[in-house]
Formats: sequence, structure tokens, C-alpha cells
Amino acid sequence: MNDTEQLIKEALGKLAERTPHPGPTLNAVRRKRKRHRNVFLIATAGVAAAAVLIFTGLVASDRYTPPSSTDAAAVLGGDQTTSRLPLKYAPHWLPAGYAEVYRGLLDSERAYVPAGAQGYPFTDGGPLTRILKSKGKPDTAGWDEVTVRGLRAWVHTFQGQSPGPTAEVVWEAQDWLSVLVRGTADVRQDALRVAESVRADAKIVQEPLFTLDGHEANQVWGSSPGDWGAHLFHDDVSVQVGTRTPGVTGSPITVRGKQGVTEEGRVAVLDGSVWVTVIGAVPQEKLVDLANKVQLAPSPDTSWIGRGL
Repeated sequence: MNDTEQLIKEALGKLAERTPHPGPTLNAVRRKRKRHRNVFLIATAGVAAAAVLIFTGLVASDRYTPPSSTDAAAVLGGDQTTSRLPLKYAPHWLPAGYAEVYRGLLDSERAYVPAGAQGYPFTDGGPLTRILKSKGKPDTAGWDEVTVRGLRAWVHTFQGQSPGPTAEVVWEAQDWLSVLVRGTADVRQDALRVAESVRADAKIVQEPLFTLDGHEANQVWGSSPGDWGAHLFHDDVSVQVGTRTPGVTGSPITVRGKQGVTEEGRVAVLDGSVWVTVIGAVPQEKLVDLANKVQLAPSPDTSWIGRGL
């Protein structure tokens, strides 16, 4: 019995202790002169039975409950502290030496590459393990049907960006999920193993590294905690904040109260330890205005970049 099953068992045990014996309920039904008590007792028994059904249903349907009891409670009770862009899922097995380098918050995408490699999306076909949440079932015609944690799943291998084959697994848990693996000795077996290890985790969130007009940066990548970039596409422009010099050369311009630089369609400025860059086919005044509105996180959390499991 795992921790989650034990947690549910204990909850059911406590519920049973508080549930009235059925005998009084049946006797009360026979006593027509105490109908108001009948209603109360029948309702009490009904609530208890409904609670048992609810808990039983959760045990049967939740195949992605996190491994610890506290995480299980978060799944059962709901987590009120998460941001509106939680990551939601996490793998618990990866190819040896892989570390996390990318988070796409719109689809809970997480990408891992061998430690020391450049952060995705800069792998250019190199070794990569990626998980993400999709809107629906993709076209799996011609794929092999398998199972992932007892659920119906599909897997196939194909020639992608890398010199060797790429394997992809898709299945439906609370959401449609996908695992992609390339650059390992047995991509199919590794993709299935990663998929089997995926669990829901309601507590994992990425605090935005910057916001603009109420919108959060929804892509973060890097190769180490001190080498990172964050991105948001907003109002027909691309906004990026990161530690690397963006390579914009041109005329000096005042941005965010500092001397920045501008060239056609681009404005960049160094603000503290990070560069703020805005790119788009819009007037320069709009680029500057958007750059001025960027709100930087006072203590950006990039500690996960370059970290394995």
C-alpha cells in the first residue's frame, strides 16, 4: 500500500467512526410519528455514503497523485496558493545526467538536456527529454498502442531534428500529456519510462520573472541559475528579459531612465543585472513605452535551471 492509499484509508476509517449505525436509521423509518428525525438520520447516512463514493472514485481515477501525503492532500483538497500558470506535472525519472533547462507555462512544458548543455530551445537537435500538456489527442494513426500507468497510450518513433530517431508517447490523465525523447541509446524505452514516472504536482509553479500590463512572462530557459532568459509575446511585440547581451547595436536612447540602444524594430537596455529587450514592427515610441512598463521580479527564482531530479 502506498502513501496515498494509506491516506485515503485513514480518512475513510475516521469517516466510518463518525457514521451512525444503520439500526437506528431503520427503526426511525418505521416510526411514522417522528418523521422529522427520519429525514435527519436518512440525510446523515446519505452524506456518509456519498462521501465514501467520492473518496472511492478518487482512489480509482487519480493515477497521478504525488508520492507524499502532503502532496496527495493538495490534489484532493485543491491548492489555493498556485499562480494562474502552474506547471502541474513533473517526471520522476530522467535519462542519467539530464537537467531542467526550459519551462513553457502556457502548456506546462518542461525540457531537460544533458548537464552543461545550452538551454532549450537552443539545443538544435541535440539530446532532449520533454514533457508537456496538450489541448487534445493528436493524430496517432500508425502509432503503437501501449499503456502508461494502466491508461491507454500511444507511442511512435520518427526522424526528427536529431541525427538519430525521436520517440513520442501520448496519453490522457487529467489532461492529454506528451513525452518526447531524442538523443539516447533507446529512445522508445526511455520515453515510456519517463511517461510512467510522470506525476501530478499541484505545488510546482514558476513565479513570473517579469510582467507587462498584467501579463506574465510565460517562457523561461537557461543553462544555469545565472544564465537565463524569459519571454512574453504581447501586443504584437516580443519582450525578453535575460542575463545575456542581446546584441543590439545602433543609436543611444533613453529607456527605463537609463541609456539604452535602438536599431530598426528593436530597443534594449541594461537594467541592473538583466537586459530588457523589445522587438517588433511597431513605432520606436511604442517599443520604448513597453520597455518602460516591464516590471522585473525583485528576486527571480532561477534555482531550478540546470538542476536534475
